[in-house]
Amino acid sequence: MLNKIFNPENGFFKFISVLTDVFAFSILWLVCAATVVGLGPGTTALYDAMARHLRKGQPGGYVRFWESLKSNFKVACPTGLVVAAAGWGMVKLHGALYAGAMAGDRTAFMLYVAYWIFFVLVCGVAAYLFPVLSRFTFGVGGLLVTSVKLALAHPLTTLLLGLLTGGGILVCVLWWYWLPWLVLPYVWARVASLLLERVFKPFIEEQGG
Repeated sequence: MLNKIFNPENGFFKFISVLTDVFAFSILWLVCAATVVGLGPGTTALYDAMARHLRKGQPGGYVRFWESLKSNFKVACPTGLVVAAAGWGMVKLHGALYAGAMAGDRTAFMLYVAYWIFFVLVCGVAAYLFPVLSRFTFGVGGLLVTSVKLALAHPLTTLLLGLLTGGGILVCVLWWYWLPWLVLPYVWARVASLLLERVFKPFIEEQGG
């Protein structure tokens, strides 16, 4: 009886293990992202650990996270800064368009609606960047170009990634008091890996990876 209760393979301990991973990896990503320079490397490492270990239930996810963080830092860091700068620009643009829309300006309102469509598309394209880097070797320019090409070649996946990424950002902004960032980074990486690994599969097989 006791053997069954304390067996690490039983459902309870498996649940605790998954819950621990959800919080631990989300916090690791948050610590990286909070420094801004670690946004790109942290996202690359989180996706890499998810795609190669966590989703398949294999051990070594934390080791993979740190290895990926170090090996991809040189490219992921400047790419992350580009994403952070674009994000800041989107925030400023939202403020300007929101003020106009709330003032009753019809043109400003239409631009505000267009902004949210553009926001989802930008999030969808950006969602390719660090997963691509985690699976393939590129410089910053090549990474940006390849991610845009993949996003255009897979519009449905891009739309879903945009909704996933943009929705996660909005949840964190609007309901921050529920501490959604303690789980959403893990959830994002898991769902994104389900979408993106199908896109990457032909290229990985080409490389024999």
